[in-house]
Amino acid sequence: MQTLAIRGVGLIGGSIAKAARKAGIAQEIVGIGRDEARLQKAVEHQVIDRFETDSKRAASQADLIVVCTPVDCIAKDIVELHGSLRPEALITDAGSVKEQIVREVAEKLGAGHRYLGSHPLAGSEKTGFEHAEADLFQNAVVVLTPEEQSSKNDLKFLETFWKSLGGKITIMSPAEHDRALAATSHLPHLIAAALASSVPEDQLPLAATGFGDTTRIASGDPHLWSSIFCQNSNGTLAAAKEFQQQLNALLDAVEAKDTEKINTLLQAAKTRRDLWQQDRNNP
Repeated sequence: MQTLAIRGVGLIGGSIAKAARKAGIAQEIVGIGRDEARLQKAVEHQVIDRFETDSKRAASQADLIVVCTPVDCIAKDIVELHGSLRPEALITDAGSVKEQIVREVAEKLGAGHRYLGSHPLAGSEKTGFEHAEADLFQNAVVVLTPEEQSSKNDLKFLETFWKSLGGKITIMSPAEHDRALAATSHLPHLIAAALASSVPEDQLPLAATGFGDTTRIASGDPHLWSSIFCQNSNGTLAAAKEFQQQLNALLDAVEAKDTEKINTLLQAAKTRRDLWQQDRNNP
């Protein structure tokens, strides 16, 4: 493509820019935002080629726009950019919630809109383009969430785009995506935050790698995650209820000092975790 535009040049947006540059799939990479000083630094760090603070002008120049803003801003940003989009151009995003975004975009723009959702399952608790990595999406699952009206050509284009950045494509409906991510991403962050908050400050010197490994993601951006929980509240609550059942089963076994039951539950958990690790080791 001639021009790849990225709205929100942070960790994910910056990593997309670096990965696209490494893959050589765009002649120029343009950052879109409001903070000129930050965008200029992104240019100096060779994350993007240039930047635009005028969203309409940037949209009119782009072949593909990837919106990488917080999930509570994505739909608004898509609608704003869409007004100046060329007919053959496309907008996607990198948000970890899809159903509400898709619904809001459809309500504002109608069935003929030029948006098709994406979600690369990669990231970090760190923020900012300074932590962006060109290889962040290597062997990462990227979920595409087409609607009934989405064209096959647009879907194929996005598949090719994300594969060029190293991603492995999975296609799901927005609702399926949100149910799955509630269990695999949103609930873990909720639990990590609760665990980190439950340890008294005077006991932190006794916390070692187990505490660190389990609570690492609790260091994520609170604003970003509060938006995710609110936008996917039904999915997160449903996943949390399933988790509560598993936790209660363990607590009941511990209270009863039922070693056999505890061992059975822990073994089931170990098997599931080891299966995940095996899949990660054999992409």
